Amino acid sequence: MTAITIDIPNADVGFFTKMISKMGWSLSGATITKRPATGKEKTLKKIDHAFGQLRQMQVGSLKGVTAESIIDEL
Repeated sequence: MTAITIDIPNADVGFFTKMISKMGWSLSGATITKRPATGKEKTLKKIDHAFGQLRQMQVGSLKGVTAESIIDEL
């Protein structure tokens, strides 16, 4: 038996799992591990989160906070 290691995006794990099973291969004994996110991936995730919050503010499901109110709390 031969072991193969590949790095794929987290979002594509399901696709590859289905593809492997359709090919008749087995994932028994397989280990799926997530590698630590790189600095770039972390930054992109934070930016995506920020834009998500902006979208929520636009539709009114999230209320914004002014800088003045944050300073007052300090």
